Amino acid sequence: MYEQELKELGLTDNEVRIYLVLLKNGSLNPYQIAEKLGLHRGYVYDSLERMQEKGAVNFVLINNKKHYQAVDPGSLVELLRLKLESLERIVPDLKKLKQVEKEDTQVELHKGRFVYRNLIKDMIATMRKNETAYLIGIDEDVLSKEIEPIYLKRYLNVIKKKNIKEKIIIKKGGKRLKHANLIYRELNKEFIGKTAQIVYGNKVAVFILGTPYYLMVIENKDVAETYRKQFEALWRLAN
Repeated sequence: MYEQELKELGLTDNEVRIYLVLLKNGSLNPYQIAEKLGLHRGYVYDSLERMQEKGAVNFVLINNKKHYQAVDPGSLVELLRLKLESLERIVPDLKKLKQVEKEDTQVELHKGRFVYRNLIKDMIATMRKNETAYLIGIDEDVLSKEIEPIYLKRYLNVIKKKNIKEKIIIKKGGKRLKHANLIYRELNKEFIGKTAQIVYGNKVAVFILGTPYYLMVIENKDVAETYRKQFEALWRLAN
């Protein structure tokens, strides 16, 4: 349930298992951890060393032997926040290293269950204050199921802070999220297929429902403007 989110903190699969077993059991020595998880003791020692460097565990001495314990989950959030702030400080310098000349059109293809989460992250990083995003075909039922509440809540907080508006066309009777920055209109369901289109900044994202999910992101100013104009034409037809 929590594994994917913890892995995004830089933990491996087994490090996540170690963190969770420590969280549930309190202080354990490496032998006890290895016994509970069925891992080789030497591997557990190495993992604990790495996890200490990552700030995920610490240790106490009990009878002169090291017993490890998981750091408080709230501390992990603060650690991630500090890392993010450090990264944000060097982003301008990193951008200078980026190749100055690039192709007019950039295309990315993502595949898998978490592609919508990738889209939300990119929208947060890309969109500036007071901008508007244009969405058509979004199924809020799918969105609510596939994006963990913590990600959706963060996104909604960001668009509120940046005063970003979303103009959203959904099929008639579709679910709506309650948020002051989200403006909905409806079209008959025959106009809404199994794809969703999102226009933000100079990018167009096409989200394809299916097994697995696919997400194609096109970065091109002219393409984005064309999709925006098409959206506005449909917006006038919607109600």
